Amino acid sequence: MDSRNSSLQTYTENGMSAAPVRSDHLRPWLPLIFGATAYLTLIGRISSLLRDADIYWHIVVGQWIFDHRTVPHVDPFSFTMRDAPWITSEWLSEVLFFAAFKLAGWVGPALLAALSASVAFFLLTYLLLKRLPNVPVMFLVSGGLVLTSFHMLARPHVLVFPLMVLWANALVEASEERRAPSFAYLPLITLWANLHGSFTLGLALIAPFALEAIWTADKSARVTIAVRWLRFGALALVAACITPYGPESILVTVRILSLGSVLSSIGEWRPALEFGAISPITICFFAGLAYVLCSGLKLPPIRVAALLAVVYQTFAHVRYVDVCALVAPFFIAGPLTQHLASPQSYTRKVVPASRAAFLAALAGLVIATGVILATKDHAPPNVPRAAVEKLKQLKASRILNDYYFGPYLMSEGIPTFIDSRAELYGPVFLNRYVQALSLQDLADFVKLLDEYKFDATLLFPSTPAVGLLDRMPGWERTYSDDIAVVHVRRSGGANTEPRN
Repeated sequence: MDSRNSSLQTYTENGMSAAPVRSDHLRPWLPLIFGATAYLTLIGRISSLLRDADIYWHIVVGQWIFDHRTVPHVDPFSFTMRDAPWITSEWLSEVLFFAAFKLAGWVGPALLAALSASVAFFLLTYLLLKRLPNVPVMFLVSGGLVLTSFHMLARPHVLVFPLMVLWANALVEASEERRAPSFAYLPLITLWANLHGSFTLGLALIAPFALEAIWTADKSARVTIAVRWLRFGALALVAACITPYGPESILVTVRILSLGSVLSSIGEWRPALEFGAISPITICFFAGLAYVLCSGLKLPPIRVAALLAVVYQTFAHVRYVDVCALVAPFFIAGPLTQHLASPQSYTRKVVPASRAAFLAALAGLVIATGVILATKDHAPPNVPRAAVEKLKQLKASRILNDYYFGPYLMSEGIPTFIDSRAELYGPVFLNRYVQALSLQDLADFVKLLDEYKFDATLLFPSTPAVGLLDRMPGWERTYSDDIAVVHVRRSGGANTEPRN
């Protein structure tokens, strides 16, 4: 045989041909490729990472914690809920964002978010490769990148992405091996509980995979496995309470969900799927559905229930798209492995990446970071800077502000009427705000202006109430641009019926 083919064909001891061996140089590089893709994509659009004004209030809260050497228990930032009970389950993320901002300006929070997301996709690829061939992993991770692309923001939820991946993998792996997860994973839920309120999702995921492990185990071992999962679940609950607020951090999720239908008026709680429009979610969903229908892939009933729950929440709320991208792949990885199993016409020999090449790739990422940061604008866009400067000149103190302008007002030291902390304001307050500013209840809007003794308003140009204020004798438009409109109360002006 030609020596050039010796690496492609082997023989058994009795002379029969065995499966040819092919070298796989790509597999060791896939985690770095996807991690680097996520990282370079994100730092290449830093302004997009910073486009959500919530980063302002997270930095403000981080500074408050740093200055006071404690976490808040009452609201210090609004004039409507001043000193009302309020906690932040994201306190550690806020301290980290504040520290990053102090060290590097707006580049700091953006880089922190980009690094966290890239680590998450590195881990997702690495862990899926333990179960699946290259191509399915590439499709799953690419889909995850597409799904999360529009929800990648410099905000606390991105900092828990790596923890979400590790936790989901630990639960699924333990369930497939008919055992409880190792206690070594419990610190993950503690860290998660101090970084972001979505840790309650991590706790909720324990139940379906405990049930699956018990259901698929031998009858003689079910009681033992059930006791071990119950013990792990109880310890995970205790670990999640190791925060400055103890178990009260769990109640934040309850308060948010109790807001009811008003949640749909908040950006990240709006439905993510619109069947009348083409979006990354619709493309990924229908591509996955087409594969299942064509290939006949089957999942166990409990996996189906868990996957449908995640898909439903993704359709219902934008914020669950991250869960679908980073957690759902583990639900299908095991069944997909079995589905793809077939007699191999050849075997693969994975060729490890050289240490020098790996270090060179990392060095290239560092150089690329420097080049990109030197050529990009780092200031957050779409905040009402000029309008707020006008309000300062007017010495306005009680401002009726748009919900999305609240974080910027907080950063300027101006007490807010309302801001992004929806759980603080509650469903009654939020419903009244939405109905008044949309003029669903015109009389109550006029009443609101006097009830809170506003001396100015700061609203989006498209807000229906802006047109009404233009016609009210007691109010005068003093500033407007593409971002915000400012109205001030005329001296001695009263709220009367609008002019025709």
